[in-house]
Amino acid sequence: MGKSYWIWYYGDYELHHLANLHFRRTERNYTRPACWPVSTPYVNVKFWKEFTCGEEGGYLVCRINGLGDMTVDGTIYASGERVTLGAGRHVAEAHVANYGGLPAIFVESDVCPSDESWGVNHFAGPLEPAGWDPQFDVPEKNPEVFPFAYETKYPVASERVGDGILFDFGTELFGYLDITGADGKDMGVFYGESREEALDTDYTVVIDKVSGETSYRLTQRAFRFIHLTPAPEGVAVTAEYEYLPLAMQGTFACDRPLFEKIREVSAYTFHLNCREGFLDGIKRDRWVWSGDAYQSARINRYSFFDKAIEQRTFLGLVGKEPINQHPNTILDYSFLWIIALSEHYMTYADGAFIRRIFPLAKSLLAFCESRINADGFVEGKDGDWTFIDWSEIEKVGPVAAEQMLLIAAYKAMAVLAEAQGLDGSDYLRKSEDLHRRVDQYYWKEELGAYIDSYSIDSNHVTRHANIFAILYDIADAHQTGLILQKVLKNDKITKITTPYFEGYELDALAKLGELSAVEDMLESYWGGMIALGATTVWEEYDPTLSGADHYAMYGGKYMKSLCHAWGAGPIYLYGRYYLGVYATSPGYETFRVEPCLGGLAEISGTVPVNGGSVEVKLDRTSLRVKTDKAGGTLVWNGIEYPLVPGEEMILKG
Repeated sequence: MGKSYWIWYYGDYELHHLANLHFRRTERNYTRPACWPVSTPYVNVKFWKEFTCGEEGGYLVCRINGLGDMTVDGTIYASGERVTLGAGRHVAEAHVANYGGLPAIFVESDVCPSDESWGVNHFAGPLEPAGWDPQFDVPEKNPEVFPFAYETKYPVASERVGDGILFDFGTELFGYLDITGADGKDMGVFYGESREEALDTDYTVVIDKVSGETSYRLTQRAFRFIHLTPAPEGVAVTAEYEYLPLAMQGTFACDRPLFEKIREVSAYTFHLNCREGFLDGIKRDRWVWSGDAYQSARINRYSFFDKAIEQRTFLGLVGKEPINQHPNTILDYSFLWIIALSEHYMTYADGAFIRRIFPLAKSLLAFCESRINADGFVEGKDGDWTFIDWSEIEKVGPVAAEQMLLIAAYKAMAVLAEAQGLDGSDYLRKSEDLHRRVDQYYWKEELGAYIDSYSIDSNHVTRHANIFAILYDIADAHQTGLILQKVLKNDKITKITTPYFEGYELDALAKLGELSAVEDMLESYWGGMIALGATTVWEEYDPTLSGADHYAMYGGKYMKSLCHAWGAGPIYLYGRYYLGVYATSPGYETFRVEPCLGGLAEISGTVPVNGGSVEVKLDRTSLRVKTDKAGGTLVWNGIEYPLVPGEEMILKG
């Protein structure tokens, strides 16, 4: 018989943990719960299973996470009570309530162990296959406790500053702070991603206050520096670093140490923000944002290749129906959520997941379509946030960038429909119709660009809509050539300042073969942060600033996140465009390898390909490619070579 697992209503595990995550944010002496709808698990659910025992009979023991009981053939049993089963047909039904937690059961049995074959509902609607996770395979592993790993970290330096002590852990961390040797008097604890923030106690974003004891364990926080004040002699701190135990699957090396350092810093930044879901940053928000998650999923596929964190994030972002708000209230983030699902399917070919989540995608798209105006364009209504980026975009009326994303979302929905054997042609028709209208209303041949909005007479051009037009194959070859010259290579067009949208811009430039521009930006932008001592990638970087001015954002002196996942985009660029590996059919059943040096002298690395990997080594004289997965094609100097699993392909020149 099969193995037992904790089971729950599908999606509730993800909702439970992301809800907890979204309610942990603190600033100074107050908490800031997420300001959008947050779904939680059903309070009470029903589990059901029909099964047959042979002549020898069988047994079951049902353990309940919450309040409830198990009924077998009409007889009620308590949680943990052993039930002896005779030969023949049986019906087991568990009713579980757990207010504020995760209703779940673990059935140990030689005939009906708990797994996805059990049906579950919330006392309404049809029974559906239960949710489960292979990590929770023994009763002692409660699924309400997220399975993090821990490691003790020590400060690398400390110094007396006035009546306090400043401790430096050497790099950004997330975890529990332990204080020993305190004298039991009042003491402030000031957490800083920078030295300046920890010492500037009137403006430090995250603080604690302790008193009455000589030792403390404080709640999880993000920090590099810890400032205790007033601090007695002999006080000491350590940190219990909390992290998700993910194994790095992708690698990259090259002849430029700075580019290797950028990948190292990006990978550490990204790992810190991989938790119950993809966080934006570990200090300030500690929330999951759909646009950030879209970028994170792409980065994940060239680093950890962890399918589970993507699925937790997608399920947690949209929650339960009815859908009456965008993820994070942001219009563009709805479209990015849908596009991310199609890219997820292309990566992992998990048809079962797509079948479970597709109804949510349809409902979210329908909600977005309720925002379509008389001209046929999507336009944010009251309560909708048109974000796109922190930039001087004309966000009046229907914004061009939103139309680009809706075109791509329709294409994505066609992919998701066809993955289930459904007809996706209506989505493609809508995409094509919108594409024609976008060219009519937004494209300006004399400018060689799409304008931000047709609702005003400014003909204002920013990079954002034009980048999306390239990335999602909306601009034709002629338009793309003009956009490259008149927008992307035009310094008069407002520059992008966030690593978030810089990731999109570099993606578009790399797609067009402009790797020299990519390398210039990697060196100046990411390299600029590293030159200032960054151990993780910042939320935003402006090279014209200096000193502590770098840390200001949102009206606060230190509100800028100095560990923001959307800045880890170089990982994606290295794997996708330099090592050149990408899927051409779902689940990497077929894939291509098109390596490119750009301006580098040599590159090497590994890219995960859904159950296998590709190793690439390229310099100016030779190329070596090896994979252990079938379906690969190497493209080199315009010639295609089939890759044979286990055999190294060596080409000269």
